[in-house]
Amino acid sequence: MVSWFSSTPVPHGQWSRIILGRVLSGIRVLDLSRVIAGPYCATLMADLGADVVKLERPGRGDDLRAWRGGDGMSAAFAAVNRGKRGIAVELQHPEGARLAFDLARRADVVIENFLPGVAAKLGLGYEAVRAVTPRVVYASVSGFGQTGPYARRPGYNTIAQGMSGLMGLTGMPGHPPTRVGGSVSDLAAAFCAFGAVNAALVHRFRTGAGQHLDVNLLASTLSLLPDPVAQYFDTGVRPRRMGNRNANLTPAEAYPTRDGMIQVVMMNPDQYERFCTALGDATLASDPRFATNDARLIHYDDFRARVETALAGATTAEWLERFERASIAAGPVYELDEVFADAQVKHLEVIAEVEQPGYGTARMLNFPVRASVTPAAIRRPAPLLGEHTAEILGEIGVAPAEIERLAATGAIALAPPAKN
Repeated sequence: MVSWFSSTPVPHGQWSRIILGRVLSGIRVLDLSRVIAGPYCATLMADLGADVVKLERPGRGDDLRAWRGGDGMSAAFAAVNRGKRGIAVELQHPEGARLAFDLARRADVVIENFLPGVAAKLGLGYEAVRAVTPRVVYASVSGFGQTGPYARRPGYNTIAQGMSGLMGLTGMPGHPPTRVGGSVSDLAAAFCAFGAVNAALVHRFRTGAGQHLDVNLLASTLSLLPDPVAQYFDTGVRPRRMGNRNANLTPAEAYPTRDGMIQVVMMNPDQYERFCTALGDATLASDPRFATNDARLIHYDDFRARVETALAGATTAEWLERFERASIAAGPVYELDEVFADAQVKHLEVIAEVEQPGYGTARMLNFPVRASVTPAAIRRPAPLLGEHTAEILGEIGVAPAEIERLAATGAIALAPPAKN
């Protein structure tokens, strides 16, 4: 861990040694954000070795702590904030704001998701930090961006889904737009911020210059839709909600089987005869209504009925085996509680178990990429509120007596006493 006492970046000559160990070792990240988008970006950086300090307000902390009635620690908070140290600082207190700025000026990366303009009012905006630390990579994550007519509006996952057109694309024909499960817009912004921050760090290693990154949920969600957007601009026709089917290909959708559902995707015409043979309906291949993809789209209802009739005759597992032998792409459609029993999911080691103070054993998603030289790892649980306040302030030269005084004034909060 790199001490926060020094505000000097790691010398360029040492990066080859550091990168061979933990790819972001030596990078100091100040996470001023809350809930999901900003915090998860910082967590991914922690998984890669960055020293991430999460700054929260005393007393309540990040709103995610209280999800599902968590008493200061929820499963969601543990998953989204693993790998960080925690400090509790009251930004509305002049001395608290000064301490936060002292951390920001020493950081390689600052991540915040205040409404645009709020960080600047607190003395923590990009321009203020850049004035003393030109090398800082400063990421602002918001609903709609730092400028523009909606900049000051609060923005959340479902709002971004609705405004991006993602909900408009999702749902069954004839039914209203449907929200996509999970916090997909928050996670889209988290991954966009993660990529942009690391690209900006590469630029800084080459030039010594930092920069400001404007990441927002609306544009990040739109970035998930390059193909429907391109098709809309090409045709000028609003895409219709298609449910589980593909507007351009068939078979390429989910079908019911005897005991569940199966997703089948056929991307090229060379596969069609093999598909029909595996299905056990050879007449499908010779029927001119179904001989080509265009013909199948025209006669879609008849084609789907034939496929459904065949698939109803066996279980999902049996069809998966048949399609695999025929080299046809297929996969089961799982409910979430079924996902983690799958053999391939187990092999990918996507689940981590972390002993989380204040919660117990927390199961959560692992870093999604395997690296042969610089593997990610969860190196610590999520922090309790204010757990490392004294430790971090000590690293920037604040004496123990001063730390006690600051706590007495309400500028900071220290870790709660350990429970027996």
